[in-house]
Amino acid sequence: MQTPSRLLDENLAAMIPCNRDPENRRNLRAVILEKVISTESRLRSLYTQLNALTPVSLLPTELLARIFHLLRDSRDYDKDARLPLSVAVTHVCRHWREVALSDSSLWSALRNSAPRCSQKWLTEMLIRSKNAPLDIEVYEPHTNFLHSLTHHSSRISRLCLSSLEGSPGVQSLLETEAPVLEDLRMETAYHWPGQATGPIVAWHDPPVSTGGFRLFHQQSSKLRKIHLYNIRIPWVYFPKCTLTHLEITQSLDAEESHAAEIIRLGTLDDLINIIADSPCLERLTLKDCLAPVSSQPALVEPVIELPRLRQLDLSGPSSSVLRIFQSLHAPVLRVLDLVFVATNRAEVALWPTATSSILSRFHETGSVKVKTLRLEAFTDTRETKVSVKGRSPSVTPTIPSSPIDETFVCLEFQPDQQTQDVYHKAIWQEVCTVLHMAELEALYLSVYVPLTIEAPPWTQLFERCANVTKLYAQGAGAESILWSMQPRNPTLSVSSQDSHKSAPVLLFPKLTHLSLENLNLDYIHNTGDRIYELLVKLVQRRERCGAPLRELCISCELSDTDAESLETLGPKVRWGEDDDAY
Repeated sequence: MQTPSRLLDENLAAMIPCNRDPENRRNLRAVILEKVISTESRLRSLYTQLNALTPVSLLPTELLARIFHLLRDSRDYDKDARLPLSVAVTHVCRHWREVALSDSSLWSALRNSAPRCSQKWLTEMLIRSKNAPLDIEVYEPHTNFLHSLTHHSSRISRLCLSSLEGSPGVQSLLETEAPVLEDLRMETAYHWPGQATGPIVAWHDPPVSTGGFRLFHQQSSKLRKIHLYNIRIPWVYFPKCTLTHLEITQSLDAEESHAAEIIRLGTLDDLINIIADSPCLERLTLKDCLAPVSSQPALVEPVIELPRLRQLDLSGPSSSVLRIFQSLHAPVLRVLDLVFVATNRAEVALWPTATSSILSRFHETGSVKVKTLRLEAFTDTRETKVSVKGRSPSVTPTIPSSPIDETFVCLEFQPDQQTQDVYHKAIWQEVCTVLHMAELEALYLSVYVPLTIEAPPWTQLFERCANVTKLYAQGAGAESILWSMQPRNPTLSVSSQDSHKSAPVLLFPKLTHLSLENLNLDYIHNTGDRIYELLVKLVQRRERCGAPLRELCISCELSDTDAESLETLGPKVRWGEDDDAY
């Protein structure tokens, strides 16, 4: 027996071919569309019932929502996905969609790291997040999106905007209240050095009278981290809050008037006031944003106590870097990276004294056992660099290799274009005098200076380094170290002349690994020997003294005859660059 629905379908099918009347055909279409809608609704209902019987539907709603959160935060996604992952789960089934849409926190993390995640979806997520705290990480945000954020600033807890182009929308966002904001990160688009790029200047006019204005109208008491790259905001506009991270970097290639723009940010005293208001700082980075020191120094220079500061990075005019460093007392400082840029010859002349002062202050934090020392000098850029790595007294004695005990110091000196003198020897002299290097194990020398310049007094610099086992020498200018390493006969006193012959004096008596790169082995030393001959003598004499080299790593131009001869001396010879030298 046929059902009424079946009879109706057959009647409709019979009527369609023979019906030519337009009105009747429209009525038939309406009837059929109604049946299609009814059928689709019925199918959806059946699929919903079918999905309810699958094992995954037995998961509690809270657990399913947690899985959606893990999926949203996963970095292992399809780069060509058309939708954000949090949106994709709503297209699987009705139950998943209901669970996802009812969880406002699922939509509170706004990220467009997937290339096809459009600004439209970011705006939709703002709506779906309702009143949940927002965690925003957006690449190349559109101006309209920035303006829409101003209506939700009261619930932004983390704001990360990268590859910003232009300043529309940035100032209006910074002028809104952000009472729950904890982390602020803003960066302009990165450009290779030399490419035209401009900073984002939130306020173009220099602050004559702030009128008490602060970022976020001072309604950001929970703000702990500020990271700005090429975002120029006057120091007096920064809010008063207990920061743990302050990282400000300006691009030197931004524009020709860089120095003038830095001055527009405010004085060095304004910046020091921000630091003084943040005694809980753990990381402080100020690169190329320091104004020159005022010609009239303060009568009383206060010392700022930063008991939690572990990393300090400063770059700018030498006098400014030195003043900020000297104004801080950081007893647990473990990473120190300072770049001194000379603006005149007087600042260049102060470098050796500044080096001694800084390293002495650094040792006040505890006895640092220096394990690695890297000394670099370059004639083409006239830059000098000192890098020190060591270990401090263990804060966690139960974990001997804990990274918390590692100490790293890097000092870089960049003279102005008018300075032709080479200051690396004076700076290195201060380094080797101040540092406790009795436990030094690895020494790296990168000396790219003309051979006509008098060599540093290597023996005097490293006579205390009796535990060095590895030496890496790079550059035309490091050849003289091979002469200084030749075993020397000790100077006998009158009382000891009748005693047995004393052993030769060795520089680096425990040395086992010697790496040479880009040395001119054919250069004639002032003794009349080729540098290659000095190398051969060094290997042979250390063998006779009972302190043989075990490994040579050579990356220098050498004839086949010399290379074959070198391989017969005894130490293992490796040809090519030494990966451990970098």
